[in-house]
Amino acid sequence: MRKLSLLIMVLALAAATTTVAVAGGNSPVQYTFTFTDLGQPGAHGGGPLYTDGSANAHMTLSAMNGQAIFRLQVTSWSEVVPGESVDICFDVYEIKGPPLLPPSFCFSDFGIVLPVSGTPVVISNPFADEALVRVTPVN
Repeated sequence: MRKLSLLIMVLALAAATTTVAVAGGNSPVQYTFTFTDLGQPGAHGGGPLYTDGSANAHMTLSAMNGQAIFRLQVTSWSEVVPGESVDICFDVYEIKGPPLLPPSFCFSDFGIVLPVSGTPVVISNPFADEALVRVTPVN
């Protein structure tokens, strides 16, 4: 019985590891990012940025005291200065409220590039006053 339990645990661990390894397709993760708004409206999110310029990341945005809600899906990203700064692009999905955002945009459309620092950095927020962003290189 003990060997069977050990075998099941090993198989479960192998399955979980395999699922994580192929989540980005054939492209390894180059950076991860997080974004947190420091006021109202509320925006937060993040995820992995893959070496092929794709991502498995999104953000949510609540504006007008919750009367407008959006899902921002990352469509692509690029290095502005390799190893120093990145730009991230989104498709906008309106969940509730009036259309306040364009159907797609990049941070650079607002004059913002995200520094690659591995630590939280306060930046100008395209949705409000300030945001806390972290772009971390993997490996």
